[in-house]
Amino acid sequence: MKLLIVEGNNEVTRAQREAFGIKPYHLIFKEMLHFLMPNAQTEVVFPADGSKGLPTAKQLTKYNGILWTGSSLSVTENIPSVTDQLTFAETIFESGTPLYGSCWGLQVATTIAGGKVARGNKGLEFGIADAITLTDFGMKSPFFPKRKSNYAALCIHFDEVVKIPENAVVLAKNPHSEVQAMVFDYKKSSFFGVQYHPEFKTSDMAKITSFLSEKLVDSGRFTSITEVEAFVVRLLEEKDLPQEIVDYRLHTQEIEAWLKQISQG
Repeated sequence: MKLLIVEGNNEVTRAQREAFGIKPYHLIFKEMLHFLMPNAQTEVVFPADGSKGLPTAKQLTKYNGILWTGSSLSVTENIPSVTDQLTFAETIFESGTPLYGSCWGLQVATTIAGGKVARGNKGLEFGIADAITLTDFGMKSPFFPKRKSNYAALCIHFDEVVKIPENAVVLAKNPHSEVQAMVFDYKKSSFFGVQYHPEFKTSDMAKITSFLSEKLVDSGRFTSITEVEAFVVRLLEEKDLPQEIVDYRLHTQEIEAWLKQISQG
């Protein structure tokens, strides 16, 4: 199987985070795919760095599937790092290659397909997305065969889907966001995505939490740096966390189910 990973962060953000010890999102995806499908071949593109050299729709047909990572950007920003990614998403949908997206990937795909993404009314959802509930469609979806309809996942997002594309079907939601998972067809391609980050390990979340500690306090998500540090310890020690977060196979299960489906053609 040949898979393409689309990195959502630009070079400046990747460098800042790498200096702090945070793995670039495309490497997190690479490691996840090696874990789930050891024989898969993976390649990476960086549309946030510019449109030069990106694959054409025809060139994208050589891939069995495309996976789009998270990002610190917002689709509401009219800047090249965003608009170049939106343009590339359009190219993907013209290719007919199946697309998966985590968080930012969901938001980019939604925007291109005619939906709308905006700052969520309930602010930042960070750390653990609780009480994710499958809809009736989600219960029947091939992407959630082992999920129980009240699960948790690692997450980080301010923006969220506020209007779904015309033919989209919501598969999961929670009290924070009405769209936690969704599928739709657009142009020649199918899309499946989630608002959370199944690809994250608790160690990834811990590093990101430390890096954003001051912003997390300023946003009101935590009351103090001490509280942030306590959450980091909880993540690293995997203390009092849901089993579906601690067990990486369980945490990544919807991506594994998507890979299984596209491998079957």
